[in-house]
Amino acid sequence: MNDERSSSAVRDQIAAALDEMEQRLHGLLDSKGRVAEETHALRKLGKSIRGGLNLFGLPKSAVRAIGAIGRLLGGPRDAVSRRTTWQRLALSEGPHAAETSVAAIGALLEQHARSAARRPPGQTITWAEVRLRHTRAALGAIPEEHLFLRAEKGLKKLRKKVRANLRSIVTEHGEHEFHDLRKAIKAWLGALHHLGLAADERVGQFADLLGDVNDLHVFAAWLDAHGFVRSLAPIPWRAVDEKLAALKHEILHAEPSVRKMVSAA
Repeated sequence: MNDERSSSAVRDQIAAALDEMEQRLHGLLDSKGRVAEETHALRKLGKSIRGGLNLFGLPKSAVRAIGAIGRLLGGPRDAVSRRTTWQRLALSEGPHAAETSVAAIGALLEQHARSAARRPPGQTITWAEVRLRHTRAALGAIPEEHLFLRAEKGLKKLRKKVRANLRSIVTEHGEHEFHDLRKAIKAWLGALHHLGLAADERVGQFADLLGDVNDLHVFAAWLDAHGFVRSLAPIPWRAVDEKLAALKHEILHAEPSVRKMVSAA
C-alpha cells in the first residue's frame, strides 16, 4: 500500500470479508452445511478481519463486535479443539490408556465434541448480524482522505505491539503473556494480509506454537472445571505440564529470531 487509492481498496476488501462473514453465518443454518468446519472458517475469518479493523484504527466497540461473534460460536468449536489437544497428548493410545482418569477424560471429550455438529439457534445469528452492521458502518464512516494515514499509523502500532509482547514473554512466562502475544501477532498478520503483504512464514509457525500453548491452558482449565484436579488425575496433568514446558522452551528459543523478522517486515 503506497497511496490513498490502494488504501481505499483495502477498506473495500475488509468490507467484502464482512459480507463473507454474514454469508457464512447464514450457512450455519443450512442443513447441508458442515457446522464444525464452517464455524472454524468463521472464527479464522474473524481474526483476519479484526487485524484489518485495527489497521484503520476503528473504535474498540467495532472490533469487539467481531470478537463477540467468535466467542458466540466458540463453545462447540472449543469442544473440538479440546479433543484435538487431548489426542496430541497421546495418553489414550499409550500405556496409560486404561487408567480411569484417562479413560473418563477421553470419553467425556468425545461426547462434548459431538455437540459441535449442532446448529446455533437462528436468534443468535440475527444478533451476530446486528454486530456486523455496526462494524460495517464504522468502517464506512472513515473519510476517504484519512484512510492512507490511518493505515500507515495502524500498521506501525500493530508491529510495535508485537515487539513489546515478544519482550514480555522473556521476563514473564505466564498464560496471559503468551496469549496476548498470540493475539498481537494474529492482528498484525491479519493487517498484512489485507494490505497484500506477507511476513516471514516462520512468524505464522511461531503463532501456531503460541496457539498450542493457549490450547493447553484452556484444556487445563477444563480439567479443573470438570473435577479432574491434579490430586485426582495426576497422569493427565503431568502430560500437560511436560508438553507446556517443551512448547515454552521452543518459543523462548525462537523469540530473538522472530523479533528480528518482525522488525524487518
